[in-house]
Amino acid sequence: MSEFLPNATPEVRRFLFGGFLNSLGGGLTLPVLVVYLNQVRDLSMTSASIVLSWMAVVGLATSPLVGTLVDRYGPRGIMMMAIVIEAIGAACWGFVHTTPQAYAVATIVALGNAGIWPPQSTMMSRMVSEDLRQKFFGLQFMMLNLGLGLGGLISSYIVRVDDPQSFVHLFMIDGLSYFIYFLFIASLQGIGGKLEHTDDDEAQGSYREVLRDRRLIKMTVLAIVLLTCGYASMDAGIPALLTTYGGLSVSQMGPLWAANTGVVVILQISILKRLEGRSRTKLVGIVGMTWALSWIVLGIAVQIPRATFVIACMSTAIFAVGETIWSPIGSALQNAIAPEHLRGRYNAVGAIAWVIASAIGPVMSGLMLGHGLEVAWIAVIAIGSLTAGLLGMRLQRILTPIEDGRERATAPV
Repeated sequence: MSEFLPNATPEVRRFLFGGFLNSLGGGLTLPVLVVYLNQVRDLSMTSASIVLSWMAVVGLATSPLVGTLVDRYGPRGIMMMAIVIEAIGAACWGFVHTTPQAYAVATIVALGNAGIWPPQSTMMSRMVSEDLRQKFFGLQFMMLNLGLGLGGLISSYIVRVDDPQSFVHLFMIDGLSYFIYFLFIASLQGIGGKLEHTDDDEAQGSYREVLRDRRLIKMTVLAIVLLTCGYASMDAGIPALLTTYGGLSVSQMGPLWAANTGVVVILQISILKRLEGRSRTKLVGIVGMTWALSWIVLGIAVQIPRATFVIACMSTAIFAVGETIWSPIGSALQNAIAPEHLRGRYNAVGAIAWVIASAIGPVMSGLMLGHGLEVAWIAVIAIGSLTAGLLGMRLQRILTPIEDGRERATAPV
């Protein structure tokens, strides 16, 4: 870490390690949530997918308020409250038996999640200087994926569809991981507090000012398309596709995600070296092409029963290459154009892009896969990935060389 963040403080290291431990808990449950609701609690595939989309709707309604609170009161306190809410919600998944209960727990989880991501991104942006921010986001993503991958691998050896209690244990561990994360954030004294500004509302900023930034609007549209055809479809669709049409078991999902995570962990640092001084918008185009290729390979996997698992692992590995590029540049682009007094709101808009994608992806995946349209589903998201890449490349003309990453920022935040 010292090579990439030479000025990293103990607080920065604690922040990263706390996120890793938290993602380890999330990795236990993320690959199996849709399967759990569908095959263990007997919700239909469409209902299970819509529950995930409902979480996105709640996040969409909540994120703007979170952004305002972060700018007014600082990210740390808001984040700590949200972590407690998320911990309770994560543990409650194990007690879901009906569709109404699933929606209730999904609402709690969504409220917590919406309160974590904007302040977390804001804290990360404040903890290092601007010229190191891209590296910081990349390292944070690598730690996140390491935790998710290890958690998924562990869960594959624990869960059994015919043993509901095995899932309950996983959700309880996930909830515990959030309380551990709470302790790490609580230890960051003096970081993420309220900014010093006047009581004048104009000085504190508003969403009117945020929405006047055409660059942010275009970045948000790009992010929605890319994330819908990326993470949202991957999380909701791949387990359903491979267990329903590919003949794989739920226990194989953990190793499948581990293949994805392994590539991220192995390549992320070397990729970070190669990203410096390169146009971030052109790199978005590469992400779109890489993800489109991964979906095409996944489509081939389902057509070859004897090699489905191996080819699917290749698909998630290819997807991971795109992730190692998107993870540092996506957040860096957004924070590069954000004024400090509006940074919480800008990151809230970024979170809104995630939740919109998380609403569209599961519904689209559930409906199309539930009606036997697996080939059409692959085609739609592959074309969508390419479209997002083209939208990203067009952003270059409205960004400065520093914002686009072609020139180094020398002044600290």
